[in-house]
Amino acid sequence: MSGAEIILWLALVVLVGSSLYIKHRQRVRSQPERYDPAKWTGKAIDVTQLKPKVENVRRNYLAARQPPKDLCFRRALIEMARRAVAQLAYFHDRAPEHQAQAHGP
Repeated sequence: MSGAEIILWLALVVLVGSSLYIKHRQRVRSQPERYDPAKWTGKAIDVTQLKPKVENVRRNYLAARQPPKDLCFRRALIEMARRAVAQLAYFHDRAPEHQAQAHGP
């Protein structure tokens, strides 16, 4: 190895190492701070928005439910699932007679 190759390899190692270190520091800084139980003062839950909903459910839980999704929504979900399965490699390049047998009477 010549001197230039050694310098290039060392520069490459320094670049890769520094990029890994920078990514590690970003990951560590993005994590939430760990709470020290001794310093934690506690916070109350604001139940003013929650209380009417709970009372509504207690009175009539069927009325408090969200309305069911309509038939078009379910058909669209089934169509999306059908397309996703059809794109799998297992279903590509199949002979037409296999497809006809699968959809037979």
